Amino acid sequence: MIVILFYLYSIFTKRFEKSSKPRSSKYKLKLPKKPHLILYEKDIKNRQIFIIGDVHGCLEELEDLLVLANYESDKILLIFVGDLVNKGPHSVQIIRKVRELNAYAVRGNHEEIALVQYMTWWNGEVVTPRKCSWTTELNDDEVDFLEELPYTIDIPSKNALIVHGGIVPGVSLENQNLTHFISMRSLQIIGEELIASPRIFKGEPWASFWSGPRHVYFGHDAARSLQQYPYATGLDTRCLYGGFISGIFLDSNKILQIRAKLVYQKPKIKTE
Repeated sequence: MIVILFYLYSIFTKRFEKSSKPRSSKYKLKLPKKPHLILYEKDIKNRQIFIIGDVHGCLEELEDLLVLANYESDKILLIFVGDLVNKGPHSVQIIRKVRELNAYAVRGNHEEIALVQYMTWWNGEVVTPRKCSWTTELNDDEVDFLEELPYTIDIPSKNALIVHGGIVPGVSLENQNLTHFISMRSLQIIGEELIASPRIFKGEPWASFWSGPRHVYFGHDAARSLQQYPYATGLDTRCLYGGFISGIFLDSNKILQIRAKLVYQKPKIKTE
């Protein structure tokens, strides 16, 4: 019995150990094996790249968007900007769909929230936020998928970078605060520093400060909806709140949108 208990404990601590490294997000999760994924030509395989904004469990809208894009796996490579899950109606099904499509995705704040709540339930406690109750349906492979989502995806051949929240200009990816990758919306100039904030009313859109060289595609900022700057494109267009789900073809910059079937949640200003 002692041996069995020790084995179970070792499995739990291996899966859910807090990061021992100083670099972690506010949720203190262990780092994925590749925090900053790079896609090369061998990964792209001459396919068009179609980047999709925040989904939040809106499965029907995603499926309609794929039809509109004439999606075929040998012709189009899909990349999601994070927040696949939570708040909307079909979080588990979205994870299964994304895996079935062999798509790439970066992690958003809601992927990290979901992992924390799964850990809570796995540890025998109650999952309190209703928006996370679906996490008890996940199998081990699906949890592994969420754990290994990178914070950024870099596509050097397309001069493109994908992140969920934002990136502070002038700071290398390796030295960014991981919380900014999943939560940042705005930047303030205080003295000679750029200070990141998750709030839309503290400063200006972070993307308005970004001057490349990579063009960044991001989500997270539903309040500002579609954002288009010379070197950054924001793709959270409020599908959850009755807006649209949006995607953009990287080479042509063509944006496709599908209107939400319902208002799944009433919009409100998020502060974090």
